[in-house]
Amino acid sequence: MSRKIKIISVLLFFIGTFCCFASELYDRAFAAYKNNSPEEARRLFLQLIEEEGPDASVYNYIGVTYYQTGDFEKSIGAFEKGSTIPFANRALLYFNAGNSAFALNDFARAEKFYTSSIAADDEYSSAYLNRANARVKLEKFKDAFADYDAYLKLEPETEQKDSIEAMMKLLETKEPEETEKPQKK
Repeated sequence: MSRKIKIISVLLFFIGTFCCFASELYDRAFAAYKNNSPEEARRLFLQLIEEEGPDASVYNYIGVTYYQTGDFEKSIGAFEKGSTIPFANRALLYFNAGNSAFALNDFARAEKFYTSSIAADDEYSSAYLNRANARVKLEKFKDAFADYDAYLKLEPETEQKDSIEAMMKLLETKEPEETEKPQKK
């Protein structure tokens, strides 16, 4: 019986040591992130994934560090990878991927990511607002209007209310999107 206790004690010691090390590594990575050192934070977060395995929140931080350094394609890759992990906050990850696509001026791709964010959480108000902005760039004015309206319903006290309502009035005067181009005979 005492041998089993010794083995269990040694295992618990190693598990505790590993958990403390992992926690220390996460703390160092997060401190670098908070101190606006994206390269250092990314290196530490990547090390954390290597040592502990995939973690959706860590992929989110990695994606943000790529975004901060202007590597938007890699940031999208990190957000997408994080979205495949069970129990991930897909609304946030897709939203951030949409922001990276928007930064690349790939508004169609941004719109798809924001739509995925809304599908993951239909009350994620920022996704409606950013999808509306992407749709304006794509000249999908009717859809943009609907998204601005949805955003204001979710965030009726937003500080941006006046500017969003002004944009909605402007969108009402725009030509509606054509579903099909007229065919010439």
